[in-house]
Amino acid sequence: MKDNSKRIRTLLDAQALDWALDEMAARIAKLHSNPEKMLILGMASRGIPLSQELAKRLSEKYGVKIPSGSIDATFYRDDFHYRKQIGNPEMRITEMPASVNGKIVILVDDVLYTGRSVRAAIQAIFDLGRPSAIRLCVLVDRGHRELPIAPDCVGLTVETDVDQEVRVLIRPIDEENAVYLVKVEADHERS
Repeated sequence: MKDNSKRIRTLLDAQALDWALDEMAARIAKLHSNPEKMLILGMASRGIPLSQELAKRLSEKYGVKIPSGSIDATFYRDDFHYRKQIGNPEMRITEMPASVNGKIVILVDDVLYTGRSVRAAIQAIFDLGRPSAIRLCVLVDRGHRELPIAPDCVGLTVETDVDQEVRVLIRPIDEENAVYLVKVEADHERS
């Protein structure tokens, strides 16, 4: 895939990302003392390995296995039909290790930007049942919200310009664990 972006700076290297995940797990544990009611859901795609890492750390902290799953809310997005489509989009399977009913769902995403993906994920969760609460946990909050959505737990908050993006790279999807601020260059190839 061709990428029209240029790295500006490293926001988190592998060690800092690891530390951010430790801090996020500690924040979640401080907010919720009852692990039996907890369910961690990662948003496709990089929110999934992040949620698995958080579930592992929380399981160690509580001494019990914290269930984790994944959710793909692509088709719940309010701008789905207006977004640039890449090929033929396929619905990714939502993996639910337990019912959401009565659970405290910790929704995990890599980057919080407009809030549209989070709104869509919340709608998808409610289609699966009625949790007692949904808490949003994001690795990076880059601002520029279009919807009134705020995270309960953040690894890093960074101010970005409109022509910048935050790129999270995480294993096993990527070859390294890091977060970069990139400048997106305009695509001059118009037909």
